[in-house]
Amino acid sequence: MHSTTVTAGIDVGGTKIAAGLVAADGTIVLRRESPTATAGRLRDPGLAGTTAAIAYLLAEAAARGLDVAGLGVGLPEYVAADGLVTSREVLAWDDQPLDTLDTALKAAGLEDIPRAVGSDVRCGALGEAAHGAGRDLGDFLYVSLGTGLSSAFVVDRTVWPGARGEAIALGEFEVPASVAPDFAGNLEQFASGRGIGDRYTALGRTPTPGAREVTALAADGDPDAAAVLDTAGRALGTVLAAAVRLLDPSAVVLGGGLGTTDGPVSTALTRTYTALTAARPGPPPLRRAELGPDAGLIGAALLPVRR
Repeated sequence: MHSTTVTAGIDVGGTKIAAGLVAADGTIVLRRESPTATAGRLRDPGLAGTTAAIAYLLAEAAARGLDVAGLGVGLPEYVAADGLVTSREVLAWDDQPLDTLDTALKAAGLEDIPRAVGSDVRCGALGEAAHGAGRDLGDFLYVSLGTGLSSAFVVDRTVWPGARGEAIALGEFEVPASVAPDFAGNLEQFASGRGIGDRYTALGRTPTPGAREVTALAADGDPDAAAVLDTAGRALGTVLAAAVRLLDPSAVVLGGGLGTTDGPVSTALTRTYTALTAARPGPPPLRRAELGPDAGLIGAALLPVRR
């Protein structure tokens, strides 16, 4: 009897930690999701939730007779090419996450298997390049639009990290003046799921956590909610059209919960992007990520074996 070989992948987000054992063809053999703990404005203090997810996967693999070929973790931070995390904007980490992985693997007697850490959006792009909407493309721009906003560029089926591992910051772009000339924040604060909730709340309404709740209010006829969603989509469509002029990708793949969902943001984004790229011969099409919320998890599992 031959045992099945899998890779352990973990996608750490601001609201949840998704962990899974992934087969070579991208099939998720086992999946578990847990909420991300908070520590003030930061998340997963001491990476305790990440460590628990690793321990769970390794124990389950052993119980099921599965061979673990590697461990990959995607984090919502800047990560350099050597796997060192260079920011502390979302996670309350103290020791380098690579050291956390080493400790967890040693505890399971698997210290010799490959391990890797990467930015979560690059993991999502890698997953889509291998098994999703980008598998037939040599290059594409991947945009993760959910609670936050970030991006990654895939060239020759390889995710481009940038010189310092920081080529992910679409959310740091300015909001187009054609959409909101007086907005002082960046694109993530304006058009991400969290940003949409914050902008609606700032109008003096009941505190609203994100785009899902604002979308429900718009569907009930709230004109302020509808305006917040429409301007978010228009801003995103305008910035993506500019990114296409710079990068000239074969396609733009939209991932994340908000990027793969029908609604006012998607409608305004598509309408604006189409209008602004109409003059181009064969403008890059917008594609939706096919792996849905599991793109980052599957891509994280690919990190150690691809390296």
